[in-house]
Amino acid sequence: MSFFNKHNEDLGEQWRKKYLNLFDEQNKIERLHQEKEKLLRQFVIQLSILSEGHNKHLDPVLVHVRNHVKNELDPTALKLELKNFTESVKNVPKPKKTLNAGLLFDFLSKQHTESTQQTALRELQKSLESDANIIEQPTDLFVEILKIIETQPPPLEKVESENEEIIHIDVNIVSEQVLQYLAVLGIPEIFTEESKSIQEALLNPQQSTLAYEQILTNLVQFLLKVKEFNEAEQQDIDQFLLSITTQLSELNTLVTQADNSVTASVKHRNKLDQSVFTQIRELQTHAIKTASIDSLKEMVNTCFKTIATDIKTHYQEDKENQLQFQNHMSELVNKMIAMELESENLKAELKVVHTQASHDTLTGLPNRNSYNKRLKEEIARHNRYQTPLTLAIWDIDHFKNINDTYGHKSGDKVLTLTAKQLETNTRDTDFIARFGGEEFVMLLPNTNKDSALLLVNQLREVIEKTGFNANGMAVPITISCGVTEFMDGDTEDSLFERADKALYESKHQGRNRCSIL
Repeated sequence: MSFFNKHNEDLGEQWRKKYLNLFDEQNKIERLHQEKEKLLRQFVIQLSILSEGHNKHLDPVLVHVRNHVKNELDPTALKLELKNFTESVKNVPKPKKTLNAGLLFDFLSKQHTESTQQTALRELQKSLESDANIIEQPTDLFVEILKIIETQPPPLEKVESENEEIIHIDVNIVSEQVLQYLAVLGIPEIFTEESKSIQEALLNPQQSTLAYEQILTNLVQFLLKVKEFNEAEQQDIDQFLLSITTQLSELNTLVTQADNSVTASVKHRNKLDQSVFTQIRELQTHAIKTASIDSLKEMVNTCFKTIATDIKTHYQEDKENQLQFQNHMSELVNKMIAMELESENLKAELKVVHTQASHDTLTGLPNRNSYNKRLKEEIARHNRYQTPLTLAIWDIDHFKNINDTYGHKSGDKVLTLTAKQLETNTRDTDFIARFGGEEFVMLLPNTNKDSALLLVNQLREVIEKTGFNANGMAVPITISCGVTEFMDGDTEDSLFERADKALYESKHQGRNRCSIL
């Protein structure tokens, strides 16, 4: 049936090209949307990987989110995941710590004999040992003790009548117990100098110019300051978590808005397709039924006008939705970048805090906490593979005389030089740590005690050749060592005690030597 003239054929061709061009544009928009969605998924995955390891309670949620967005981005499900993550951040439990203060309570019970104080101390000790204990930090423990004893300062000695026994308290044992608490406390770097001063007084209480009561009072005041500082740090962490929660909520809103823009665009396109399809069907039906060419021409023109109007309306609405979507995506990407940078800064800060908690601030070597952790790992490896494991304990000779003769700065330099030589001249597989004061410990895996003795003697000779001048005087450095090998039935304590006996033997035989047990 030939009823289309040249003009109508050209008009139909123009409409077809215009419609196809619009479909091409729509396909480009969808590809752009897919690329941006892929970019968003990559940011979410990178952010989750970057944040993983900060908290074991949040890690499963991060893994779940990462797995969810690997292949596709379902805004509804992602919104639920973000809500779950927000709740997980709010409900992160604080670590529980337990304290062992049996020796300290024995000392306090002998110093404070009033019935009310005795009862309060016993109750505090029971609370400390119970599962419901709410005391988590050594500073909290000393605050509670201070509340009990501050009404009457404890005497260092209790003198009975002439016929009664005179009870003497060994302040060295008490000082050793307190020093152990300070070693695991994790003193912030800002308090390093003050902590060092208190530790020196506790190391040699008889030589201190302060009375022992004053040393303990200074200790309690120092711990209170540390507690206040840590509480302020905790507030900063809480504020950061609150900030993260707020950012996650904003991220959730942006994802929802972007999804709404895409949904609206899809609806408009479907509406256009349906309108064009309806117009074509009506044109076909009319062409079959009509016998008038003029009527058919009018119908075709009307159909083309309606389709052109629908396409123009769709194009305008889709352009607005696409612009809105691009704005949402740009804001979302900027928000993700900001969160990634903030996470990087937090990760760097946590790394610094971890280093301060696990390393000695003066020498840079691992501290006693790190040694205890590494010792457990090496014992487990020994038990599994039956490989030899040797422990060496080092002690700088006449260290107190060095401090008294040349000054504490020279003493610090002796410690840093010794630590540097021990660290530089050991194998990569060996582990060296500052145990406390002038003592160092060394773990030698896959090494029996005879081979270890040769190695530590070489180190001892290297250190003997290391010295420096202070105020025009030569400061000699020598070091003594005790060596022992881990045996079946050994514990961490028995291994250390045997090495310590070997060290005592080196001191007894004149120092600057290594002994083996």
